[in-house]
Amino acid sequence: MTTVLLQIMAVLLVFWVPTMHSCEVSIHPKVNAVMFGASLNLTCTVSCNNYTELRWEVALPFMLKKGDGWINLYITSVTEWALPLSCLVNYGDFNQTYTRKVIYVYEFSTPVIYPVSEVLNDHLEKIVCNISSLKVRGSIPSHSNISLSRDGKILNSSHGKPSVEYNFVPNLEHDDGAEILCQANLLLGSQVLRKNANQTLKVVASPYNVSISATHVTYKVDAKIVVTCNATGKPNPEYSWELPSKVNVEFSNSNRTVTINSAKEFHNGTYRCLIHNIYGKNSAQIDIVFEGKSRNWVIAPVITMLVLGAIIIGGVVYFCRTRPL
Repeated sequence: MTTVLLQIMAVLLVFWVPTMHSCEVSIHPKVNAVMFGASLNLTCTVSCNNYTELRWEVALPFMLKKGDGWINLYITSVTEWALPLSCLVNYGDFNQTYTRKVIYVYEFSTPVIYPVSEVLNDHLEKIVCNISSLKVRGSIPSHSNISLSRDGKILNSSHGKPSVEYNFVPNLEHDDGAEILCQANLLLGSQVLRKNANQTLKVVASPYNVSISATHVTYKVDAKIVVTCNATGKPNPEYSWELPSKVNVEFSNSNRTVTINSAKEFHNGTYRCLIHNIYGKNSAQIDIVFEGKSRNWVIAPVITMLVLGAIIIGGVVYFCRTRPL
């Protein structure tokens, strides 16, 4: 009789034990990260029908909704950096199962590129990309990356830091209007968060590549003289002149060009072009000489030195020849 009872109990256990342990608990959606201060909405479901209790265990205040086989958790604002939570189900007399979820609470602001205005041509400049708020569970995460790139080429990158910088010397022709991309990545468990920022480089420049030319550097009376000055700069530079005389002088081409239709002797001299914008200034000059009139400021000193030298040499030679042996 005892043997028969044992066999019956064994058969009952075969069917009863799987039923006891067939309760599965799941949490949806399968998110593992939430921004600090944001809301969190999760639903826990249970697969068995014979459960006696279904509940959440979490440290923060929350609101509940529940129905047959499910219970919803809603936290209006996540204000704790550590947020462990569990969903538990009790079934039968002494049986319990649960599932735990790891939630990464983080701060990850959109990166900002500096400077936001302009950089100066041919000067050492710095581009900085910064994430003002970068934390996971209250500290700066090691599994983060931030990079600066241009046209798909990485300029510089950093790991486990909230900023990256790139030093360079801008060139107006090459760099003005270039697109700079800052890309930030944050690894949270198996999830990767990405945020980007773009900045268009604005290169400014004081006047450079200055040139000046004239149709004549020597002239006769009533000749037509045209003097032209050019320079590169951003914003476009302004032009002014220092002239031997402004009589019968015409200015054109945004003050770049000086025209004398009937030159006189008093137009002889140095023509100096002055160029400036808000970032700097420059200049260039050219000498225009009336034909037959020597460049006294250049030639006269040279002639004087030559004459003095000849006199001195002649005196020395004469002294040596006349001195008695």
